[in-house]
Amino acid sequence: MENLTIRQKLELKKLKDKNLTKITVSYSGGGDDGCIDDYTAYHLNEKGEEDYIPYNEINLDSFSDAMDDYIYSLLSNTIEWDWINNSGGYGELTIDLEKQSVSINHNQNTVEEYYYTDERSESLKEISEQISNGTSLITQ
Repeated sequence: MENLTIRQKLELKKLKDKNLTKITVSYSGGGDDGCIDDYTAYHLNEKGEEDYIPYNEINLDSFSDAMDDYIYSLLSNTIEWDWINNSGGYGELTIDLEKQSVSINHNQNTVEEYYYTDERSESLKEISEQISNGTSLITQ
């Protein structure tokens, strides 16, 4: 995994200087495509509780421009499952600016198939009997 660039470090510092506590990055993928869906910023409110900052109150475009490729690479190299192809997956990457840590909560989409053979049900037995007796399957 490549190191953060100077620009990326500066973007993280700018967010910390704005007293942000963390940034969450929502992502999803499937069918041979993956994307970053949303960035959300958090800070401590007047009560000292962590609270999100509405999107229209903070501009994360510069951060997004600097970090998108790095985050895609981080997700692809860290998540155990393929979150982009087939049924894909989704989750949230959290950059904790206070603890200076990164974590990922990931959900993998799966498809289950159940196969069974049924030759014993009463309706199938009746049809099988009609076939063996040469009786027409079409009723009038």
